[in-house]
Amino acid sequence: MDALGSIIVINLLWLASIALVVTAGAGTVVAYELCRREVLGKDTGMVAIASSAFRHSWKQATVIGVLAVAVAAVGVLTLSYLPSLGLGQVLVPLVIVVLFLVILVFWCLPLVARFTNPTWRQLQNGFTLGLTTPGLTVLLGIAVALGGWAVWNFMPAVFLVPGLILAWWCYLLEHFFIKRGFVQPDAE
Repeated sequence: MDALGSIIVINLLWLASIALVVTAGAGTVVAYELCRREVLGKDTGMVAIASSAFRHSWKQATVIGVLAVAVAAVGVLTLSYLPSLGLGQVLVPLVIVVLFLVILVFWCLPLVARFTNPTWRQLQNGFTLGLTTPGLTVLLGIAVALGGWAVWNFMPAVFLVPGLILAWWCYLLEHFFIKRGFVQPDAE
């Protein structure tokens, strides 16, 4: 399968896992691992990678995923106060909730997929990396906002845009982990 087709399949699997809410964390870890293999150019079967990633990290991913769903619920609750309080009163709490959600989904869950640590350590490392590398986190926030805008204005983009953001993020994270010495580069 070509790269674009793989990204679309990964995206559809990821969206299906998010739709079930409870499996959002595990589905994100599986999607990240599939995407990571695609970005690195490793030719392994998608089913084997997905089942291995799910088997190795579903417990931690589910805990972090449920935490992300709770943070998202706080964001929806905060957004519901917009008509009564106005944008000035809601903007700062909403930005903080979105920051926490982005760190949980795009820093903590990839760490679960990539490293074997206790859950509390994955959370600590994810928040540490997310908050100490503000350039990457803000760049990701911009990509998510632009992707959300694209999906909002052109609904068929939902089949491609989240997968492209995930593939781009996998690419950046792999280079980040290698550059910092957290993982060794794969032999060619």
